[in-house]
Amino acid sequence: MLGQIKAVQDDRKAVFIEFRSPVKYQMNQIVNVSDQKQVRTLKQNAIYWAFLTWCINPYGGDLQSQGHFSIDALHENIKGWIIVTHNKDFNVQGRFTTTELDKKQFNKFFDLVNLELMVEILGVDTSGFWEEYDRFREWAEYNEPDFGAFMAECHGGWR
Repeated sequence: MLGQIKAVQDDRKAVFIEFRSPVKYQMNQIVNVSDQKQVRTLKQNAIYWAFLTWCINPYGGDLQSQGHFSIDALHENIKGWIIVTHNKDFNVQGRFTTTELDKKQFNKFFDLVNLELMVEILGVDTSGFWEEYDRFREWAEYNEPDFGAFMAECHGGWR
């Protein structure tokens, strides 16, 4: 449950936290308070899904020839692979979801998917994706006003 600290006692041993919605805490109840972690960014998420799409495409990594036709199904297979091979790296307890990964963990996840799973295990040369990504990123940064207008026209907005 998320809340915002509104006051800190002078001795820093007590705080007043205001929550967004009513809470069910009781007086003298022991609770664990932690900082809100930074979850992966929308940009990280978009690059990951573009990467999976490229990996499946016959003109990209051609995982279609290995039976992968859906990025959602490929993502589920990847999560299963992570649980089996890298469970300790992500401290998976129960169902593994990438939405709970912070920026650093998501980078590690993506690196494992790219370098270990795609390149080493499946034999997909992902360098083509990264070359295209670098060219597109450079163009988008250099022509940000044009790129923003293009994305607004095509997709209803860009952030």
